[in-house]
Amino acid sequence: MESINNGIINLIYVLQNLDNIEGDIEVGVSGTLISYNNNIYIISIHNGYPIKKIIINDMTFTNFTICAWCDLIIIPYNIVNDIFVFKQFVKKQMEPEDKYFVKTCKLKYINNIFTNIGFIPSNPIIMYNCLRGIEDIEVGVPIYNDKNRLVGIVSRVFNNDIYCVPINYILRAMEKRDNTKLYSLNEDLETITKINNYKIICDKIYCTLHKIYVPIDTFIAIHGDNNAYFYATSDSNRIKKINVIESSSNLINNNLLLENNNIKISYGLITLLQILNEHDLLINISKKNINNIKWNGYDIIN
Repeated sequence: MESINNGIINLIYVLQNLDNIEGDIEVGVSGTLISYNNNIYIISIHNGYPIKKIIINDMTFTNFTICAWCDLIIIPYNIVNDIFVFKQFVKKQMEPEDKYFVKTCKLKYINNIFTNIGFIPSNPIIMYNCLRGIEDIEVGVPIYNDKNRLVGIVSRVFNNDIYCVPINYILRAMEKRDNTKLYSLNEDLETITKINNYKIICDKIYCTLHKIYVPIDTFIAIHGDNNAYFYATSDSNRIKKINVIESSSNLINNNLLLENNNIKISYGLITLLQILNEHDLLINISKKNINNIKWNGYDIIN
């Protein structure tokens, strides 16, 4: 099997800054080049960073999409000269007996992991493929099979467990009208027995994207979109059309939310504080001890 490291490209995220923090804050990550509908994109992981711009090979990019419902960032990039670009994808659910690789190192698929988006407890649950392999690997690099077909990209590494965003999420993100919001159903889910043609069993529903049962909020996060709707069947067998509604959680927002002299708790603020090693403040936020807390001249508010 040939090396396909040319499918990887280096990125620098320049983060949205506050006036009283000197200099730009930069984060280096990797990205994966894919071809979709005859256009080239870089797919990487945003990790909730409040990204202002992206630097690639000394060029600055401000046109990108941060996905609120998963870890992905999508960057249009039709500047490819003799670089490997992924054009073929493995859309099926991972299997333990199949062979997977990252940077030519072999990985073993372990299971699926369901966890809150951004590992923030109030967020909906999303799925990762968990693989085991090498420990020293950067986020954003491709995971592929023995036929050089893309199966996902690395999102996080814990010890030698690799959390992979599956290719079906990448392709779904390319299809959505609006990736920047989370959606939910304005409906009492306890009275619903089916969504579209799929039964709800033990608070889970069959997802054709993965061909497995997933939590309901995972299903809505994947399929929810601007102007999207579902057909719900109640326990009385009554069917009605339900429009999705936008989630109101600030924690899905990847920008710093400034309001007068206040800064709101957001996903972007949390990741910025992590980069700046503001551990005590993060502990207070996690314990919701934010009354009269100031940071760099800003009042922290919910």
